[in-house]
Amino acid sequence: MTTQETHACPLPALGASAGTPAGCPEAGPSRNELGAIAPSYDHLHRIDLLAAAKEKSPAEPGSYASTVRAVLQASEVSLLNLARLTGRAREAVEQRDLATAARFLHWSMGFHRLLRGLGSVCQEAQSLHGSTARPGMRLVDLAETAGCESYVDELRAFDDEVRCSLLVSDPLTIRTTIATAGIDDALYRLLHSIRICSHDATKWESDLSGVPLPLEGDLNEILCTELLADAVTATELAPTTLHGEFVALHQIPEILTAESNDHLEQAVRDLRSGAFSRAAAHLAVCNAVLGPMVEAQRVMAELLSTGDYHGFRENLGPASGTHSLAIKQHMFKDLFKHFWNDVEKWLTDEGEGSLEGAMLALDADRHADPESWLRHQVVHQAFRLHHTYQEWRHEHLHMPRNCLGSGGTKSMIGVSDGPAAVYKMRDAANAQHALSAVHRARGTKLTSRVDGSPLAALLTDPASVDSELMRIVGEATREYFPEVQEQGYQQFTTGAPERTP
Repeated sequence: MTTQETHACPLPALGASAGTPAGCPEAGPSRNELGAIAPSYDHLHRIDLLAAAKEKSPAEPGSYASTVRAVLQASEVSLLNLARLTGRAREAVEQRDLATAARFLHWSMGFHRLLRGLGSVCQEAQSLHGSTARPGMRLVDLAETAGCESYVDELRAFDDEVRCSLLVSDPLTIRTTIATAGIDDALYRLLHSIRICSHDATKWESDLSGVPLPLEGDLNEILCTELLADAVTATELAPTTLHGEFVALHQIPEILTAESNDHLEQAVRDLRSGAFSRAAAHLAVCNAVLGPMVEAQRVMAELLSTGDYHGFRENLGPASGTHSLAIKQHMFKDLFKHFWNDVEKWLTDEGEGSLEGAMLALDADRHADPESWLRHQVVHQAFRLHHTYQEWRHEHLHMPRNCLGSGGTKSMIGVSDGPAAVYKMRDAANAQHALSAVHRARGTKLTSRVDGSPLAALLTDPASVDSELMRIVGEATREYFPEVQEQGYQQFTTGAPERTP
């Protein structure tokens, strides 16, 4: 996922049987020295297995149970990747390669941040649904999950290795490093990362445990942990790349987007029927669930270097520059369109034809009575949701900026200028009629820039360091993948029907 959001193999519609996504070829993928070359976005991220894990032990779409289950599934993917990173860090310590060990621990910190965010979603879901625990209802024990067990086993082995190789063998160096070194020192980075990861783990474990889950059966079966483990390992390459982490940081958003889409679809229906409290609650869940989706993009932006990306770019195939049906089509087009069209219609009707009048009255009278407050909450959550979308689009821009650069570098699907294409997509989304009308009526801007400011002038100046780095990245990318520059544009196509609430 870098530039153009396209999709070759559609995810099965909600309620449809999950399996190999429609349109995906059955033939085995091409290979290079690292491993398989993905023929599509769906194959790369195993969307078929994620969809199967969602459908196998179904909860009512857009329910408290479905939200907790989705969050725990995303946590399982995070834990499986933490286990893998911890194992690689242990091997590096064994080889006394402290810089590499610190690097893997730094990536681990990113997944701990994601787990912290997922734990917050669980707490938000409980708070929104009130007293969800009933006598006899299961409370989640995270330690029961296969992913948590795997991580604890790897962490125990890592701790033993660090203790024997570093703490016991050379305590004076450890003490001196702790007392005098900083993050420019590999040993200090390793030790400091251990402390941060350990401290964060106690928080997310607490937030993801003891959560009421109104679903019967073994927790691993409810979460379909075997399917999720298959999704994590199915496309692994040789262990010299960060390809697995790249995939995980797409799989987690896919799980969360599917859940958010269910809640947004229900919010549209509730808005149409005048069930404002339910609409506001579903929108609040959307905002909570999508927080870690945004964070996943941030982790990738901070940790995935240009060289890391190009080290496995060929194995991404056309998936480099594509996105899924759930994100590209259902969230950012179908449900986006229906939701904002309905918000505009509702407010225009409320204002007897005046959208501006309705918005002024809604804000001015929000404390007048409970019903006015509910209406205000719907609008508040709607604006928050679009801000969350804007946050994701902003973070998503890091990939083409950091990994493609400027100067007309094509994506793997033939988009002529990757970063420019993503900027245009963001601006096009903000130009949607109903969205812009509602924001204009409230006097809220939609642009993601401040034109003419000294800061903007500095950063966008062709002579700025940022601009120069973009040029260098573009030159390096075109040199690294000259064949991509000859590729024609592969347009987004899908046979999936529009998702209509």
